[in-house]
Amino acid sequence: MADFWVIGPIAWDRVLRVPCLPHSGGFAQATEVAERPGGAGANVAIALASTGAAVHMAGYVGDDEPGTRMRAVLGDAHVDTGFVHARRGHTSEVDILVEPSGERTIIGIWPDLLHTIPVPATEIRSGDVAYFAAWHEEFLPAMRQLSNSGAIVATVPPPRLVPGLPATYLIGSQDQYGGQDPRSALSADTAMPVAVVVTRGADGVDLHDSDGSAAYPAQQVDVVDTTGAGDAFAAGFLRQISSGDPLGRAVAAGIIWAAATVQEPASIPPPWSRVTSRVLALPPDQR
Repeated sequence: MADFWVIGPIAWDRVLRVPCLPHSGGFAQATEVAERPGGAGANVAIALASTGAAVHMAGYVGDDEPGTRMRAVLGDAHVDTGFVHARRGHTSEVDILVEPSGERTIIGIWPDLLHTIPVPATEIRSGDVAYFAAWHEEFLPAMRQLSNSGAIVATVPPPRLVPGLPATYLIGSQDQYGGQDPRSALSADTAMPVAVVVTRGADGVDLHDSDGSAAYPAQQVDVVDTTGAGDAFAAGFLRQISSGDPLGRAVAAGIIWAAATVQEPASIPPPWSRVTSRVLALPPDQR
């Protein structure tokens, strides 16, 4: 199996369960408050490490208690933290408001410094998978270098879609595409991206590539907390792509892992062992 390189946020989450989101000037009483590890990059890295793959994390933490905790969490999950930079100041922290439906709203507390972190492009080999769990224009030169060197490059979508982005796969929620037509990232003149994936929560997943578009239904489950569902999808999709699965089967694997994630009150997806049997039972081609 290829090595995975995850470039993305490492955060400490504070979760507040609320009966509803307060309107402007209003008030909402939390019914439960909890703290837990999170961050889109850390979530994906830990999920992939649970498959037994070699996973390297690139990001940053502060010289504070949350930073110490997150280094320990990543280390315990057997994620290589050699490219996690220590910064003076704060580790990323977020407040997550979870409604009774399980939908969550995220509020960042400290400024995001991820764009200042160097991407270890020279360490990433041909055939490895590099996943950018957050978009920053500063990452584009590394993406081009990695794509040219034969790595599989996946990223969340940029604020403005243009054809020929130096990424093999775009993976993001419909909100992350910001109302843009995801197909506008595809180009007849370039081989990249190979596919554009749009996750739509309970409405399933759309896949767009040179062969057209396909829709995949979500699994109907009892939703407790949607935090980390997109990260679980990305981990499942990339894990199967790296194993040589066709696109449709990779999408189906991501859906299975995301469905397992929303049933639990956690930011980090449940381990791969919890979904392995269901992924192995998928038909050979889901297209």
